[in-house]
Amino acid sequence: MAAVRHRQLEANGITMHVAEAGPVNASAPAVLFVHGFPELWYSWRHQMGYLAARGYRCVAPDLRGYGGTTAPPEPTSYTVFHIVGDIVALLDALHLPQVFVVGHDWGAIVSWNLCLLRPDRVRALVNLSVAFMPRRPGVKPLEYFRAAYGDEYYVCRFQEPGLEAEFATFDLKSFFTLALTLRATGSSAMDLRKMQTYSKQMVLPSWLSEEDVSYLASVYSKTGFAGGVNYYRCLDLNWELMAPWTGAKVQVPTKFIVGDGDLAYHHPGVKRYIHKGGFKRDVPMLEEVVVIKGAGHFIQQERAQEISEHIHDYIKKFEACGLPPLRVSKL
Repeated sequence: MAAVRHRQLEANGITMHVAEAGPVNASAPAVLFVHGFPELWYSWRHQMGYLAARGYRCVAPDLRGYGGTTAPPEPTSYTVFHIVGDIVALLDALHLPQVFVVGHDWGAIVSWNLCLLRPDRVRALVNLSVAFMPRRPGVKPLEYFRAAYGDEYYVCRFQEPGLEAEFATFDLKSFFTLALTLRATGSSAMDLRKMQTYSKQMVLPSWLSEEDVSYLASVYSKTGFAGGVNYYRCLDLNWELMAPWTGAKVQVPTKFIVGDGDLAYHHPGVKRYIHKGGFKRDVPMLEEVVVIKGAGHFIQQERAQEISEHIHDYIKKFEACGLPPLRVSKL
């Protein structure tokens, strides 16, 4: 790993913890990493080291509600407008007019919405795990998940007030070992009740260390899980708020990577959407889809070197042509 610098920045009315690596000079191309659930900036440690060593300025915040970043108590403070607003304000605070963006899981969802709402701030996008989900006017997200998996599916259970208290019943090191390594699809994914019954003596895979799970457990023991769970509680609210963007396309150069063992890849209709034209229709500048055999959901950690190379191979081609000039409105 490259040396990682940490600081707190004020952005969009909250305080954000930001991890950085690589050069800080204005000429260095910048990469923004956007994490998912239940994660932190730390999920990108391998990619930050790889790209920092190649001259990229790497920026990985804890998102709103996570780690060292402010966690507002109200679930309605976690809409995509709040999170995208945080990111734009963070880029402003860092004096970064445009960046490469890499997202995973909820971070991928946030990154898709960043590209919809502020494509001018994104040079190119590499998203992992979660494909773009166009707004379907006739079906709310929770209706989709309930119809597919039932009320006990974790996305549905996360709507229950106070559900986050169930995480406190876990030994957190065991929880993160299970959460990051357990292969589950369909209704069994992130099933907290079932996870309680699994052995606490699970063997860590080669790509996950005792130090890794200890770090996550240490941070979450202080913050709890409410912030991350609140993202799920805004799914239907996001659907309502994004109505003006129904049919909008993601107009940013894009590469998408997913493991063939990823639970998100096996949601009903997702494979067909990705491979049969729907994805390319909604993301016209989609240039590459990579499906990695044998890989699971937390792919940037499980296949760290491979994902780092995929990211670098894609974004480096934009360096030759440089950044496009920013448009300046004159009144």
